[in-house]
Amino acid sequence: MLPRFARQSVDILTPVLIEERGETVEDWSDPVRSTVAGCSVQPGNGGADFEHADSLTADYTVYLPPETVLPVESFRVELPTTSGQFILMGEPQPWKFGMRVDHLRIRLERRRDGV
Repeated sequence: MLPRFARQSVDILTPVLIEERGETVEDWSDPVRSTVAGCSVQPGNGGADFEHADSLTADYTVYLPPETVLPVESFRVELPTTSGQFILMGEPQPWKFGMRVDHLRIRLERRRDGV
């Protein structure tokens, strides 16, 4: 169970699937939005990446309640303390305490190129 200070909410965004030129593609123009309450949003290091591209990155770790259902396919996350959308880094990680899942952890990243 997340501590009682975990009072932030995040929005999970899922694309609508459309057919374009005979193929099914993701349409992010009006994604399906679901709000998850009872989260803890923690900032990461972020920084500049001048070696691979002139860009800035921002990253966060979000601790979600154990009953949170995340889409199997791609999704994006909007955080309460920032603007813009973040993408998932890696896989959602269930944290177990004894025999039950205590919470889920996701790591997020946003890259802004051309700085």
